[in-house]
Amino acid sequence: MNIKFKKIAIWSLLLASFLPVTARDSQFTRKGTGPMYWIAYEYCYSNDKPLPEDRYKKNIDWINDNFKNYGYDMICTDGWIEQAQTVDRNGYITKYNSSWSYDFRYWSDYIRGKGMKFGVYYNPMWLTRTACDKDCPVLGTNVTTKQIVGENSFNGDLYWVDTARPGAEQWIKGYVRHFINFGATYLRIDFLENYERNYGSEKYAQALKWIMEEAGNEIFVSLVMPNCFSHGKNEMISGDMIRISNDCFGGGWDFVSTRKRGKRQEQWPQYDNVFDGFIGFSDIAAHGKLIMDGDFMRINTMASVEEKKFIFSLMVVCGSALAIADQYDTIGDDALVYQNEELIELNRMGFYAKPLSGDIKSKGSSRWIGKLPNGDWVVGLFNREDTVARYAIDFVGELGINGGHAANVRDLWEHKDLGCMDGEYSVLLAPHSCKVIRIKSLVRKHF
Repeated sequence: MNIKFKKIAIWSLLLASFLPVTARDSQFTRKGTGPMYWIAYEYCYSNDKPLPEDRYKKNIDWINDNFKNYGYDMICTDGWIEQAQTVDRNGYITKYNSSWSYDFRYWSDYIRGKGMKFGVYYNPMWLTRTACDKDCPVLGTNVTTKQIVGENSFNGDLYWVDTARPGAEQWIKGYVRHFINFGATYLRIDFLENYERNYGSEKYAQALKWIMEEAGNEIFVSLVMPNCFSHGKNEMISGDMIRISNDCFGGGWDFVSTRKRGKRQEQWPQYDNVFDGFIGFSDIAAHGKLIMDGDFMRINTMASVEEKKFIFSLMVVCGSALAIADQYDTIGDDALVYQNEELIELNRMGFYAKPLSGDIKSKGSSRWIGKLPNGDWVVGLFNREDTVARYAIDFVGELGINGGHAANVRDLWEHKDLGCMDGEYSVLLAPHSCKVIRIKSLVRKHF
C-alpha cells in the first residue's frame, strides 16, 4: 500500500467513531476518559462476601493518603449487595449492608470531607425483598412496591421492577435521585444483561432512558454487563461508560489478554479479555459518546513488573476508567505503577487512542495511536505474545508527520527524551511488555 492510501486508511479508522447514533451528551462523555477511583471489588470477589465496614474505612484513608494527589479522587462500593436490606419509607436502601453501623449519608460526608467523590454500586431497577415485604409507597404515585415488581426476579433478595407497570418510572428515577441526594456523583449499574434477558430490549431501553433523564449532568452513569446489541445502540444513548469485556475476577494475564482470546459472541460478554474488548469497541470511543470501561485493575495479581505496566498503560491509552481494586494490605510495592504522572496526565486531558487495526488477529491491533490537542502523538505498542517481537511506528505513513520526517520521542515510563528520530520508532519488546511514547514533530531548517 503506498503512503497516500495508507494514510487515508488510518484516518478512516480514526474517524470511524462518528456513528449515526444519537449519543448521551453529558459533562462526563465530553471529557472523553473515565474517572480515576478506588473500587471495593477485590475483597468481595476473593472472599465471596460483602465488604466489612472497617475495611472500607481503611481503604478510604489509604487512597486519601497515597493516591488522591495523583487524581484518584473517588471511592466506590461494589457488589455482594443482597444484604443491603435496610430501607427508607419509600423502599430505597440506606446502607451498603444492613450490618454496617453507618449509612450512605455518613460515608458520603466522610469521603467528601476528605476532598473526594462518593460513588455507589446499585441498579435502580432492583427492588429489595424487604421493600417488597413492607409494600412501601412509591414516591410520587398512588401505587406501592408490590405493584411494580415484575414476574422474574434477579434472585431471592432482589427483584426486578417491570417498566411496563405504573409507578416503575417514578421508582427508577427516584432511585437515581436518592443516590444524588446522598451526594453520589457516580452510579455503577450492574447485571444489565440479566434485566434485558428477562424483560426484553424494549423494556431495557426504557429503563436506561429514565435513568439518563434523571441523571443529567449530576451523576456519572456507568453501565455494567450490557449485552450491547447492535454495537451498543441502546447503551450509547443512555450511558456515559460501558464495560467492554468480562469481569476482572482473579486478575492476572488471563484477564488482560489470554481468556478466550480472539473469540466473540453476540451477547454479554462479547469479549472475555480486556484487550480484545478494547479492540472490539474502539470505534465507539469518542468525545460526546461512550467511554470504554476495562473493569478493575488488580496490579498485585500480575506476574511481573512489565505486566503491571502493561495493564495500566492499556487502560490509559484506551481512555478507560482507572479503577484501583488493590487494597491497603494487598498492594505491596506496586503503588508506583498507578502513580505515573505522565500517563495520568493523558487521562486528565481526555486522551484516548485507536488501534491501527480493528482485527484482533492483526499485529496492528496491538499498536494504538492518538493525538493530543497540541499536535503531539501518543503511541502505545503492546506485545501480547509469549515471545519477543519487534514493534514499530512509521512517522510519515502511519502518523502523517511531515517536516523532514524527524520527530522527538519521549518514553513515558522511563520519563526521558529518547532524542530525535528519523522516519520511525522501533523497539524489541519482551513478552507481555509495552512501550508508551510521546512524539513531537520537528521541522528541519534548511540553509
